[in-house]
Amino acid sequence: MNDNTLIESLRELCLFLENNGIEYTLVGGLAVGIWGAPRATVDIDFLVSMRTDDYNILKKKLEESEKFIFVYDEPMTFARISFLRATLKSNKNISVDFLFADDDFKNEALRRKETMQVAGFSVNVATPEDLIILKLLSGREQDNLDAKKILEIQKGHLDKDHLQKWANKLGIKLERD
Repeated sequence: MNDNTLIESLRELCLFLENNGIEYTLVGGLAVGIWGAPRATVDIDFLVSMRTDDYNILKKKLEESEKFIFVYDEPMTFARISFLRATLKSNKNISVDFLFADDDFKNEALRRKETMQVAGFSVNVATPEDLIILKLLSGREQDNLDAKKILEIQKGHLDKDHLQKWANKLGIKLERD
């Protein structure tokens, strides 16, 4: 798979979310590439304005669009992040994770999103601070490395008060210089 295929899939997904009135922000490896350093990824991750309890509503919208093949019939959970995983019919090599905004932090991350131009179209992207917190919430090794890389690259540009506030509220340890 090449970068153009991934970008075309991102465009398709953003249009799907916008056309269905689902507020979103890009998170995951593609967002890390914007705020940190590009890395290989074969999935696209979004934080969406739905709660885990809304799983069936999101699943129905995905099914009705006929753009997706489902990998899992129930929400998945890693640490404190629940999500629906699907695969695009147009590119079966790309999985898509829709993370549910089921707490105050995730809802604030959606409100704080930044709209950016990527390959000629608009994409809502999580702020670097919120992406760091989301990565640390997941607890997976790659996510911890991503958070560290964003902290390193964005060091002088981060809202440290925002980071510390949510780290404290969520019981997350931030690495210090």
